[in-house]
Amino acid sequence: MKIVLLDVDDTLYQKGTGPFQYVNEKIDSYVMSWCKVDFNAARGLRKEYVGAYGSTLGGLMLHYGVDPDDYLRDVHDVPVEHLLSPDERLRQTLEEIPHELIVFSNGSTAYVNRILEALGIADLFTDLFTIEYMDFIPKPRPYPYHKIMELYGKSPHECVMVDDRLPNVYTAIDMGMEGVLVGEDVPSSRASGIRNIYEISRVLS
Repeated sequence: MKIVLLDVDDTLYQKGTGPFQYVNEKIDSYVMSWCKVDFNAARGLRKEYVGAYGSTLGGLMLHYGVDPDDYLRDVHDVPVEHLLSPDERLRQTLEEIPHELIVFSNGSTAYVNRILEALGIADLFTDLFTIEYMDFIPKPRPYPYHKIMELYGKSPHECVMVDDRLPNVYTAIDMGMEGVLVGEDVPSSRASGIRNIYEISRVLS
């Protein structure tokens, strides 16, 4: 049986309507506070660290000795439950997928759980593969993709990656997985494209 690896932020809910925008702001604040820099310098550091290490957290851990658990608690302290509510259409959409569903997210386990509970879909997933289980090495770096396949005993052709970010989908495709790109503004000739998560059954059938 195939496994469907589902991203969470801006994938399971409409882009820009959920908590990720608040997480982004919290990351800015965390960098400004911890590194003692202003907003523009913080944004510069974030861009540098994402390019070099795949994430802001990776750079902060290496250069500033930041504790990843402290970082994740802080930046994910956002009003998830005020922004999201049970989505019956989403639940029905996911229930119709004839494959095992596994979360594949750069978010923390606690944060992802809050989102799934708020959307009313937590019970539909076999497992959560979040940043802690990636050893804090995020998508689109190849490492977590290899690790998740090893963990579940799957080859690339048995995995489908569903994500709103093109680099994350391209890494999956480069490794031999099927890639599904979510979002109207991200057309691609290499991946199946859907406007929103509600169309997922069209490309998985």
